[in-house]
Amino acid sequence: MDRRAALRTLLEGTCALAVLGTGCGDGWREAIVLDPPDAGGPGASCDDAPVPGGPEDGWVEVPLADHPALQVPGGAAAVRIPQALLDVVIVHTSQGCYAALWRICTHGDCAVDWVPEDRVMECPCHGSRFSQDGQVLNGPATRPLATFQVVRRGASLFLRRPR
Repeated sequence: MDRRAALRTLLEGTCALAVLGTGCGDGWREAIVLDPPDAGGPGASCDDAPVPGGPEDGWVEVPLADHPALQVPGGAAAVRIPQALLDVVIVHTSQGCYAALWRICTHGDCAVDWVPEDRVMECPCHGSRFSQDGQVLNGPATRPLATFQVVRRGASLFLRRPR
């Protein structure tokens, strides 16, 4: 291979890598994650759950009819309510108990997903894994996911999202 062909191959490879990287936005960025002020304790709740208040107290209603997977233990659903600044995954951990975790990875700003067979949250970008209570199980993330108090009342779940 002559020098010109080698340089062309190198240039084409560099361009291919640049094109592949365009799906990641304007380049790599560290996630900017703010810890919610007193999010109400652990994300999982079942017994001795408080009576939810109204939106003025930070409570957000999530009708179970909108997320049928949450009706049975083991089910999970991504819940986005932009007007409440809420982007979480809710998991029905056991009969009557739920966990709500922030859906954005603390490492690289990617949306994490629930992996039911392992009962963990996982980031598809770099493989960070988080427990049901948001703790980092393996990196590269070093900060836990924020958790939110969740209470079931009738046919709805209520999440506490402090203002």
